[in-house]
Amino acid sequence: MAPDWLVIFDCDGVLVDSERLNVRTWTGMMRDAGVDFTEADAVETFVGKAYKDNRVTLAELTGAVPDPEWERAWRAEFHRSQDELEPIAGAGEAVEAVRDLGHEVCVASGSLMAAIGSKLARTGLEPLFPDEARFSAEQVEHGKPAPDVFLLAAREMGFDPQRCIVVEDSRAGIEAAVAADMPVVGYRSDMTPTGWLDEASAVIDDMADLPSVIARLSAHA
Repeated sequence: MAPDWLVIFDCDGVLVDSERLNVRTWTGMMRDAGVDFTEADAVETFVGKAYKDNRVTLAELTGAVPDPEWERAWRAEFHRSQDELEPIAGAGEAVEAVRDLGHEVCVASGSLMAAIGSKLARTGLEPLFPDEARFSAEQVEHGKPAPDVFLLAAREMGFDPQRCIVVEDSRAGIEAAVAADMPVVGYRSDMTPTGWLDEASAVIDDMADLPSVIARLSAHA
């Protein structure tokens, strides 16, 4: 029997614990550009958004288009930081449990497609999301908080948006899911600012709780 629901997972901060690494790099990048910037500023400004959109913000904050060589060096730092990458605790088991409930799964991220693949591979999650179940903001015109990447995932996976549930950790991701008219589970970590997940349909602090929440949302939608 065909699955009734599609569960769309964000990648950074939901499947892989990359956001704290990204925040460290964004903070260094901004300070190197002469901007007084804290890690809390980086969370509020950059987390959950596509790099192409963050690049526009970077230019606005620094008052100049980034020098290509300077930007290339920092992009290399983003890449090097992934050597420390670990999966979010319990993420793999949660994805498998959601599939055991009879639902389809995919990943939809603000990261580039190549980065999604490398992050999943490095953390051992790659087998859970084949190529055809990966979607990137580079495939759409607008990144999160626009709903484009979630609507793309629903369309390509063959689901009506009202039969999709999103799992997100950022304010931009929550807003994108709401704009797509999809129920959304907010995952709260020690990095989550107050208020970021207020619009979520449900909030969890532990991936072990995700399957039961998905079961409840899908049963009452």
